[in-house]
Amino acid sequence: MTETRRTRLGRLLDVVINGAAILAALCILTVGALMMAMSLSREFGINLRGADDLIAWLCAASAFLILAQTFQHGGIVRVEIVLNRLSPLWRWRMEWISLLFLCGFCIFALSAFTLFTYQSWNFGDVSQGQIVVPLWIPQIFVAIGCLIFTLAVIDELIRVLRHQKPRYQLMQEERLAAGDFGETL
Repeated sequence: MTETRRTRLGRLLDVVINGAAILAALCILTVGALMMAMSLSREFGINLRGADDLIAWLCAASAFLILAQTFQHGGIVRVEIVLNRLSPLWRWRMEWISLLFLCGFCIFALSAFTLFTYQSWNFGDVSQGQIVVPLWIPQIFVAIGCLIFTLAVIDELIRVLRHQKPRYQLMQEERLAAGDFGETL
């Protein structure tokens, strides 16, 4: 991907985003391993207690941990039909206004998830499944994923305000230049 030089904080954010993506992939790998273990254990008459709960928590963790990288690489649905018809000035305005609204939503979601996780920790909530786990442990991955996503949105907003193309647009242009029209709407 060709782009202007990243600042030290930008490179650090990229490392954090890629680390979260690796954690999300490990969550999915663990889900697959647990599901295989559950299937095989049934064949031998063994009941793997609590595996369903672990799978649910790992799926939620993976979904939130991958959000920032999905956004950064243009994997989140954007409707280009309207943007492509606008002048460069109005496209720039719509980009930063949209990112500003998304940033506000992310900050709201981050505060809600963080408060929810804190309350679970404060009240000592535990899971109701076969394996008793303090609920703040799986919930914290949602808050961490939301925090990383918020930082990625702020990073893109700063890029757009500096009149640079957002990274998701650069990625889309690279895909189109390579002949990949699968994600274009």
